[in-house]
Amino acid sequence: IIVAIIASYPISITRSIHRLRPRRYKAFIRIQRRHLRHHIGGNANANNEMVLSDSMPSKKNSLKLACFLCVFVYATIATFDNLNEKLGNKLIRRQLRITKEPKNAEKVAPRPRLRILTLGGSVTWGAGLKNRAYTYPYRLEIDYHHSVTNLAIRATGSDYPAQCISSMLRLQEGNGSYNPNEPFDVITFDFSLNGLQDFQLLVRRLRERYPNALFIYVNLFSLSTPKGAFKSKDARALIQEQGGVVYHFGSTGPATADFNYREEVDRKNPPDEHRRLFGKDKHHASSHGHEVIASKIIEIIDSHDFPPDPQVGSWLGGDTCISWFQTGETPLQIIEGGEMKEWDEEKHKFGIEVNQEDGMILEYNHDGTQEAMISLQYMTKATDPNDPYSSMYPPVLISTKQNIKGILDSKVDAKTDMTGLARTNVVEVETDPDEDWVYLRGLQKKVSDRIFHISAVSSIGTVKPGLNFIYIFPVEKRPNPFRLTATMVCQTCNEIGWSSEEAW
Repeated sequence: IIVAIIASYPISITRSIHRLRPRRYKAFIRIQRRHLRHHIGGNANANNEMVLSDSMPSKKNSLKLACFLCVFVYATIATFDNLNEKLGNKLIRRQLRITKEPKNAEKVAPRPRLRILTLGGSVTWGAGLKNRAYTYPYRLEIDYHHSVTNLAIRATGSDYPAQCISSMLRLQEGNGSYNPNEPFDVITFDFSLNGLQDFQLLVRRLRERYPNALFIYVNLFSLSTPKGAFKSKDARALIQEQGGVVYHFGSTGPATADFNYREEVDRKNPPDEHRRLFGKDKHHASSHGHEVIASKIIEIIDSHDFPPDPQVGSWLGGDTCISWFQTGETPLQIIEGGEMKEWDEEKHKFGIEVNQEDGMILEYNHDGTQEAMISLQYMTKATDPNDPYSSMYPPVLISTKQNIKGILDSKVDAKTDMTGLARTNVVEVETDPDEDWVYLRGLQKKVSDRIFHISAVSSIGTVKPGLNFIYIFPVEKRPNPFRLTATMVCQTCNEIGWSSEEAW
C-alpha cells in the first residue's frame, strides 16, 4: 500500500533528502523566491509549476523511500508481536502460578502417536455435520495427532465389518497412513444405534489380529428414537472381558463412569448440557458432541499403558467383500433385471435395484480355493414395526447355481410358482428342504428395529470356486424395489464354524 501511494501520488516535497545538504538547501530556497518575484506576472503559474517540478524527488528516490518505510513498518510490527508473545507467556505463567520452572522439575513425556481404528455407523462416519472434519475420528487425528483409520459406514451395524473387516482394511492400503503390517493400538466401536448382529465374531477376529489393542466401546444413544438405542449390555460386557473400556455418551463424569441415559436423561425435554451433544435431528452427535467423545477417548488412552512392540496376528481365514453402498461401483456383472442407482442423492447412497416383475440375475466369481459362505447386505424399513406388510421393501426368494442354465431354470420356477414355498404371511414361511431356495422377508428380525432405515445381512448359502450365479426374485411388490448394497464371502466363518443368524 505504501509503495503504491508514494509511486502514484505527486509528493510536494521541496527538499530532496538524498541530493541537498542543509546549507545548499537554504540558498536554493532564496534563489527560488527571487525567481518567482521577478516573474510574478503572467508566467507565475508556469514558473510555480517549474519550481514544484524541480523540487520533486525522482521516482527512483520515491521508491527508495517507500522501501525504507515498508522495512520500518514491518520491523515495528514484528517487534510488537514478539513483545506481545512474551507478555502473553508471562500472563499464562502468572495465571498458572508458575514464575520459573525449577531446575529439577520432571519433564512431561510427549504423548505417543498411536494407531487408532474407528468402527461404527453414521455418527462415527460424520452424518449430520456440515464438515466431516468435526467428527471424533478426525479430531483424534487433527487435534491430538494420532493416526486414525475410520471405517464407519452409514446405516450399517456390526454384521458387515464382522464378516468383512479384512476386506475393508485392504481397501485402505496405500491410502493415508494405514500400514497392514503395523498393528492398531486402539480400536473403538459404535454400534448401539445401528445394531449388534455378529458382534462377537467381530471382536473375536479383531482380538486374534491385534492381541495388544485397547478396545473402547462408545455407547451412544438418540433423543429421537423410541428407545434411544439398541440393547448393548452383552456387547459392553464382551468388550470389558477383553480388557477394554466402555464410555457412555452423555456422562458428565470421568470417561469410565457408569451412566444410564434411560434413567438420567429426559430425552423428551433434555437439559441444555445434553441437548448440545446432538445435532438438529436429535439423533446424530453435534460438533460439540464429537468434541466431547474425542476428549473422553483421549482421557481413556492417557490412563492406559501400551506395549512398545505390539503384535500382529491372523484374520482366522480372511474374507472377500464388495460394497457399493457409498461409491456406486462394483466389479460384479449384472446379467439381467438389475440396475445400479443412487437412491439417496442427498446422502449419496447407492444400491442395485432388482426388477420387481422378473427379478435379477447376478454373476459372482469366487476366487477362493474352497467353498465359502456368502451373505447379502440389503436395505430395510417398515412404517409400522408391528405390521410386516408396511415394509417399504419386498420379500424375495434367492437361488444360487454354478451355471447359467441352472439359474435360468430357477427363474422359470419362481415365475411359475414352482419353488415349493409355502407362506402363511410375510413372516411365517416354510420352504421345501429339497429345493435350494432361500427366503428373505425384507424386514429386520427384531420388531423394534424395523422403523429404522438401515441395512440387514443374511446368509444365502455357499459359493464354490469359480463362477456362481445368483437369482433374486421379489415375491411381492412394494414402494421400493429390493435394494442390494453388498456381497460378503466369509472364509473365516467356514474356518471357525461360525454360523450367522438364520436368514430372515
